[in-house]
Amino acid sequence: MFNEYNTPGIIKIPFMQMTAQNPNATYACLNFDYAVAPDEIRDRSILIEGDADKMITDLLA
Repeated sequence: MFNEYNTPGIIKIPFMQMTAQNPNATYACLNFDYAVAPDEIRDRSILIEGDADKMITDLLA
């Protein structure tokens, strides 16, 4: 189900699986150029594409 999201699988896949198993969970992904979620959890996902350093700096400003 989640094999196509294998980079970096060690981080993303367990969180995708936990979200799929818990109907009250929300999956959040911040990725520089490819923030995606599987169809099974897309409606409960927050997907943000951009530079994490810039976003955090802007939030703290």
